[in-house]
Amino acid sequence: MSSWFSSSKEEATVDDAPILGKDGSITDEGYQKTPVGDILIKPDKDPVSGTPNSEYRSININGQDFQYPLKQGVSHTFYFVTSWILFLQGISELSGLAVSYFYKNELKVDPAVLSTVTSLTALPWTIKPLYGLITDGWPIFGYRRKPYLMMCGVAGCISWWVMSTFVNEVWFGFSMMFIASMAIGFSNVIAEGMIVEKSRGQSQEFASHLQATVHGAQAVGGIIAAYFSGMLLDYITNRQMFMLCAIFPLTLILVALISPEEKFTGDIASIRQGMGEKLNELFKAMMQPQILKPVAFVFMLNATPATGSTWFYFYTNTLGFTSGFLGTINVVGAVCSLGGVLLFGNFLSSTPFRPILIWSTIISTVIGLTQLILVFRWNLAWGIPDGFFCLGESAVLSVLGWINTMPILVLASRLCPQGMEATMYALIMSVNNLGGVIGAQFGALLTWQLGITDSNLDNFWILVLICNLSTVLPLVFIGWIPADGKDYGAEMGNGQDPESKPEHKE
Repeated sequence: MSSWFSSSKEEATVDDAPILGKDGSITDEGYQKTPVGDILIKPDKDPVSGTPNSEYRSININGQDFQYPLKQGVSHTFYFVTSWILFLQGISELSGLAVSYFYKNELKVDPAVLSTVTSLTALPWTIKPLYGLITDGWPIFGYRRKPYLMMCGVAGCISWWVMSTFVNEVWFGFSMMFIASMAIGFSNVIAEGMIVEKSRGQSQEFASHLQATVHGAQAVGGIIAAYFSGMLLDYITNRQMFMLCAIFPLTLILVALISPEEKFTGDIASIRQGMGEKLNELFKAMMQPQILKPVAFVFMLNATPATGSTWFYFYTNTLGFTSGFLGTINVVGAVCSLGGVLLFGNFLSSTPFRPILIWSTIISTVIGLTQLILVFRWNLAWGIPDGFFCLGESAVLSVLGWINTMPILVLASRLCPQGMEATMYALIMSVNNLGGVIGAQFGALLTWQLGITDSNLDNFWILVLICNLSTVLPLVFIGWIPADGKDYGAEMGNGQDPESKPEHKE
């Protein structure tokens, strides 16, 4: 029986304080009445899987069964499944330094090639809606999530094993990293769909806290990966690191086993036939100005040129940093990234998006320009060691980076119309990721045009200058970002036109 109750003349109640009659039987006299609606804040079924919520117990009121929640709020299972998948996204960075050293020292590639290869491995993150369509229309043995999570785990494991054993060519290595990236990206779509549906109809603050919590798990994974990525390379080879990376995707199999999901028994043929209509609806929704403009802004913000892997060559060739110290820099950045997530979740979750994006972008650009001090080695003339300068810069930019990113994640979740939350969110984030890939390719092209190679970093300062100054250009279109925190997706899903309403005056 459903735990969502329709209103009636006499509202059902739960008796909180039963007392015993003179004969020892339970009586109604003296009971404290609590409306059932006040305690039933969660549906009896998981909104994604349709599985009954295990955190309810049945009670009987006047001969009628009701579901009483043992714990209110988001369930532990929900947090674990979604957080672990994002944690795996963070821990996947464990291979970062090993890949850079492998391509630089063993495959002998220049910075532009390494930037191109590593950025293109993010392409699977630009087709995330496709993963959603696959899981919706092609369940395996009646299940839409469990088998796909298991397949992602196996594919990720095999790709890193092949990378550790057989790869001796640039694009063969790229293909294996592409598969590994797709495995994490596919599982990420499942987690994000759960997050978006849980956020639907809630306040901006609730959505912000939920995003901050699960992405905090990603930051924790990033911290662990950053610490061990450099330290382990002092003891093991690059290929042995790839073998280690093959272990983590296998945990997706365990996640799939505990993820609650009922077997699908509906008409799958009708669902597939309706996909064309859904895609048409998705396109129409995306073309709505209140969605299209913010998405276009997010795309431009990410599509500006990036220095990419050229910094790795500068750190190792010019500054002489070891893998251990590069890992230390990454640890500081990862810890401060978590700090940025917590800072946003605790102090900025109800702040309008525009001022956060404006000031975090401007400050990041100013701090980024201080990298020229390091490139020209002015810091040594001022008595500032290279390592100390890099650690401080990494800390500040990492905090600002996540403060700049979190509003985009929250905004994306609140632009999704009802009925297409997961697919629309995946589409928005795919556009966001596509912007990052294009920005990295622009950076790689600039690197090549400036003649920057493994042995020639003379024009590196020009690349740093262009990449930092271009970051502020998208702010010209900051007006495309909603000025308030309204849930535009929910309003569109209710048939309302957000643009027709007067803006709330602060």
